[in-house]
Amino acid sequence: MVPLLAKQALARKCEFTNAKMTGNYECAYAIGVVTGALDIPKEETAKDLVELKQRTEPQYKDKDCDNEQIKKLISLLNDYEPSKDFDGQMQQLYNDGYRDRIIKF
Repeated sequence: MVPLLAKQALARKCEFTNAKMTGNYECAYAIGVVTGALDIPKEETAKDLVELKQRTEPQYKDKDCDNEQIKKLISLLNDYEPSKDFDGQMQQLYNDGYRDRIIKF
């Protein structure tokens, strides 16, 4: 249930200019979608969400992209500071996002 809610919340936030990312579940999914869409190699060794973001952010932060949804996700990620939590559902969301490469709901 949590992964589905995080995916839906993030999809809705991409529709608004003033939306903010509010949790680690959304962050994990967004990182997966962004890195997958931009063909950034999947991160397999990060121990937590802070490390995942630190390892992937330099690769997507200034990358040029025509997709408005990906631009919005990068903006949301730039404004969000995750905690070190990284449970199985967050890992699943990261993997789902990487595989999906676009937000689906």
